Amino acid sequence: MADKTPANELLVCIVKDHHHVEEILTGFLELGIRGATVIDGRGMGQILSTEIPIFAGFSSLFPGSSQDTYVIMSVLEADQVEEAIGLTEDICGTFCKAGAGFLFTVPVSRVQGLAGDFS
Repeated sequence: MADKTPANELLVCIVKDHHHVEEILTGFLELGIRGATVIDGRGMGQILSTEIPIFAGFSSLFPGSSQDTYVIMSVLEADQVEEAIGLTEDICGTFCKAGAGFLFTVPVSRVQGLAGDFS
């Protein structure tokens, strides 16, 4: 029976501190991860508490809503995932605190257009 473990995974990490973004990207280089995309974003709480007047008084319901949001995405080889998550947790903590951010991975079944040897 063929192994169903994906050869690649997409790591998506939502971070609130731009200093953490710089540290994560530098750490990725040290781990041999050669590519990541960073997108500036705004979370649901930030939009609701600042742009929809009825929710303005409820900003305490949205921890971290006053901070900018950064989305870091990187397609990783399966053997890089645990190290990348460990690095991210070393820098940001375990994301247990509300509003601190979060991360997740998604299996990737096909990759095209990346430099390097992806299968």
